[in-house]
Amino acid sequence: MKFSIFQNAIPKLKEISLPGNDAQIEMSSSERLKLIKKYKSYKSNALIASVLICVYKDKTGEACFVLMQRPIDKGVHSGQICLPGGKKESFDKSNWKTSIRETEEEVGLDAHDMNYVKALSSIYIPPSNFIVYPFIAIYNQFPEFKIDKNEVKKVFDVPFDLLLDDSSKIKIDIYDKYMNEIGVPAYNFRDNIVWGATAMILSEFKFLLKKIHF
Repeated sequence: MKFSIFQNAIPKLKEISLPGNDAQIEMSSSERLKLIKKYKSYKSNALIASVLICVYKDKTGEACFVLMQRPIDKGVHSGQICLPGGKKESFDKSNWKTSIRETEEEVGLDAHDMNYVKALSSIYIPPSNFIVYPFIAIYNQFPEFKIDKNEVKKVFDVPFDLLLDDSSKIKIDIYDKYMNEIGVPAYNFRDNIVWGATAMILSEFKFLLKKIHF
């Protein structure tokens, strides 16, 4: 999808009702669904975070968004591929402000050039006890990434057409201290494997893109 087409479709995009769990569940593992049902009272003590689907134009005029890989460490999400974002701080005036601040800090894109488009459905992450609020933004400059090496191992573009291509959906097996499951839904973006909450968020974004794709 050309960046210009996405820009022109933003008014329509804003009017589309969010599918929420109906879209997220397509990329959810069965174990995650069990955990979410188990922790019915999570909202009372969960931490708050925000992530950003930052949309920009690549050198060929295609609409893309950025994903990043976390460094290998002892953290809950060590080595995973995700959207830029992080924990809400006391000085953040809103969840949206958290998303653009964290994106600027992690991948070096100027928050002043991020224009709000739409909020997506929140999602709970059981292993880290976070409720995550995703947002979509338009970035009107050509991106020049400057990563925080303490937070980010690498960044890469994902063209919209790659997300919209159903052949990008795969199944993977995950074995770690939080999960032991076969056939977990995931996306394969040029050998970058995306699963978990990020895949669930992108599933809802994909739903919206399909509504405006022509």
